[in-house]
Amino acid sequence: MEQDGFIKLHRRIVDWEWYTDLPTFCLFIHLLLKANYVDRDWRGQVIKRGSFVTSYASLSAETALTAEQVRRALKNLQKTGEIEKVSTNKNTLIIVTKYNDYQCFVGDDNKQATNKKQVDNMQRTNEEQTKNKQTTTTKEIKNIKNIKNINNLYCSSDEEQEIIKTIIQMLNVETEKEFSPDTKLTRKLIQDKLNAGYSLADFKCVIEKKCDAWISDPIMKSYLKPSVLFGDKFDEYLNE
Repeated sequence: MEQDGFIKLHRRIVDWEWYTDLPTFCLFIHLLLKANYVDRDWRGQVIKRGSFVTSYASLSAETALTAEQVRRALKNLQKTGEIEKVSTNKNTLIIVTKYNDYQCFVGDDNKQATNKKQVDNMQRTNEEQTKNKQTTTTKEIKNIKNIKNINNLYCSSDEEQEIIKTIIQMLNVETEKEFSPDTKLTRKLIQDKLNAGYSLADFKCVIEKKCDAWISDPIMKSYLKPSVLFGDKFDEYLNE
């Protein structure tokens, strides 16, 4: 992040749809301030101009927003195309998709001219990382059911192991925990749901719904774990 200087803020922002949503507005301004003004190297990767690496906990501490407010604000900004994000269980890459439009100064004409290409490249990278780390299609899930070794409930195919890892990674990102995808009970719960016809999208829906509902409650937060979310009430949570 640039330690000196300033950002541009146009008066038209008062007409922006999130202007009166204070958590979302506050977080977006913070993202503009935190984003790299130039490409920077970070642990063997190039973090592009308009992007930066952070975490939910860091954003919450830096803005005084609660973890739930940060999560909802990021979803709002993603929904309207203001940002893209790539998450792992350790950190999150935030991409301000129109950063060059917002922050192009005199002398930056060349950068502005290549803005669309740069954003396309970042989004393509985002999609590839998401596909590799977090996405398994419904077709793959159906294929897994066909090749599953029914004689050994806990002997999963490589594809099914990847699905389980993806689901637990999504849960870890939302809760900032480090649940293991290798525990016997967790694997059984997820396998049972897949065999019953539930999809990866269903798991994502349950995780997001219950995190939104429980993460700010000190007591209910403790129930954000595989044994509860993927247990007997899974269908009930899905259809809330």
